Amino acid sequence: MTPQELELVDRWHVLFDELCHRAGFHDTASLAGRYCELANGGRRQEYESVLRNLNNWRSGRHLPRLRSLRILEQALGLEREPALLARWNDLYRRAGEEEEDEGPAGVASPARPSRPSALGATLSLPRWQAAACACLLLALGALGGHVWGAGWRPWSGPADNAPLVVYKPQVYMKVGQSKTIHAERGNCGELPRDWPDVADDLPPSALGSFSDGGLARRNSKFCKGTTPARAIVYTAAKAGMEELMIQGDFLKVTVAEAE
Repeated sequence: MTPQELELVDRWHVLFDELCHRAGFHDTASLAGRYCELANGGRRQEYESVLRNLNNWRSGRHLPRLRSLRILEQALGLEREPALLARWNDLYRRAGEEEEDEGPAGVASPARPSRPSALGATLSLPRWQAAACACLLLALGALGGHVWGAGWRPWSGPADNAPLVVYKPQVYMKVGQSKTIHAERGNCGELPRDWPDVADDLPPSALGSFSDGGLARRNSKFCKGTTPARAIVYTAAKAGMEELMIQGDFLKVTVAEAE
């Protein structure tokens, strides 16, 4: 894609994908390797989670945090192109505003219609209304098939009443304290991975340890609301400060001595 064509791109994730190809990252695996080199010295423990996040960002499912965005700028060499960098940041800002505007969305239950007699409904329904109803039913059927294929179900699930986990880049704790500091999302409406799989992708920590926090929920722009997640609990064992990268998000953990 030429520089002129890049200027016409109006979605951040589309521009991101095009810039990946331009930089030679035709597959996300190679970009994940470069991302790990820039972010944390290439530690393999975080490679799989970085790979998943890059796929989500590249497809428009989720939006990276600001620190992750800066690492992507380095990987793609955008600091050498001020005009393109400005466009990149502008589209990112717009995508973030859209995400905030959408907010959490629930599943609306259709209102129960009144029950006119079958004969009255048949006699009073004009032909154009009948045709419109038929089109509506076809559209609802197609939408229902798409939603079903995506794995989402309208009935209740085990994570419906689970706590909502919000990403916070700064975490403050005391020695001996345990706190939910993150959560890994599942696909829209689907349960997240089991704890052993999540634990394998967590980084080592010098100040504490991770444990399973059970089912939780997280907001998702792509899913238009909340989706099930696996809560990640951190237990502080030693005072100090360290930076962790979990699921592509950076957290600064500060642990104070217990009083």
